[in-house]
Amino acid sequence: MTFFEFINQVIIIINNLTISFWIGVIIISPIFMWFEEIMQTLITKILFLVFVRFPKRYNSLQKILGFNDGEKYLELQELHDPYEKKKTISEKLKISEDFLDETRGSMFAYNELSNIILGKVVDDSLKGITTDDNYFDYDLIYKQDYSIKELKELNNSKILITKEEGNRLFKISKRFSNNKIRKRVYRESPIVKLPEEFIESFKTKMKEVEGHFLENVEMYLFQRKLKLKWTVFKTIIFIPFMFFLSELIEEIITFFELF
Repeated sequence: MTFFEFINQVIIIINNLTISFWIGVIIISPIFMWFEEIMQTLITKILFLVFVRFPKRYNSLQKILGFNDGEKYLELQELHDPYEKKKTISEKLKISEDFLDETRGSMFAYNELSNIILGKVVDDSLKGITTDDNYFDYDLIYKQDYSIKELKELNNSKILITKEEGNRLFKISKRFSNNKIRKRVYRESPIVKLPEEFIESFKTKMKEVEGHFLENVEMYLFQRKLKLKWTVFKTIIFIPFMFFLSELIEEIITFFELF
């Protein structure tokens, strides 16, 4: 069957659909949208109660959902809470995506600041005086959208570091890390030599934003998978319900001889 023959078949099928089918579509659409919002809210509330309200159970169950650290999950959830109104799966997915984008914006800013604080990045290794990996890979953070496969690869290759880093200016005790995020670069000597204490705290801040990025990747991946599962479930439920309603309307129309 050619493409044009396929299109022709689709047109024939659409033309042969009865009026009861289109009436069913008009009726079911707002009903199903209402049902979808109620079910999404119910699902997310159940998840919140099981994995947040019951912290004793949370530590043993969180890995089922794909979260590596309960403390980090709770911190991120608290950041999300002020922006969530309906608490549906769709809304949570959008908020997770916004948080991920904001974190990537911070990574851009840290890359630019590193040119001033640590020395300008140069392409040629012969021009560089020093080399380090305090630089986020633009190929990664430039991406407009991540596939579930890419998110899984980032999430699965991260590690949790539980040691104190930094100094009296700024320090962290726990963070996620992933070598795929950083890129080794060559630098010129910085124009202004800043105190080592400040430089160390700046590098620690970069480690923190790397951890935040990976936390958001973890949350965004969870929401993406949850949304996909919900879409499949919704489609499976919607189709038989649609045909049932269509047949019911057709029987009513025939009985009352409305058309």
